[in-house]
Amino acid sequence: MVKDKLRDKPKDKESFEKRLERLRGIVEALERGDLPLEQGLALYKEGLALAGDCGRQLESARNEVKLVQDGLLKEFAALDAGDVPGGDSA
Repeated sequence: MVKDKLRDKPKDKESFEKRLERLRGIVEALERGDLPLEQGLALYKEGLALAGDCGRQLESARNEVKLVQDGLLKEFAALDAGDVPGGDSA
């Protein structure tokens, strides 16, 4: 299970990078100030959604790093494998 999640991380990183690049493009377009109102508003809304997505993904990554630093992933992997210290099989 843990291996499957680790294998999926490069896809998450790519999508994060793509979202961030799109967000930068939106910011540049809005800062130019030459867009029609409707297009500017649509880009603004898209930018808010992208910023929220990126923020949530960064928070998730931050939490995962914290778990790794605390050694909890190792403990979870042991639980998944059924290797519980001090536990007896019933």
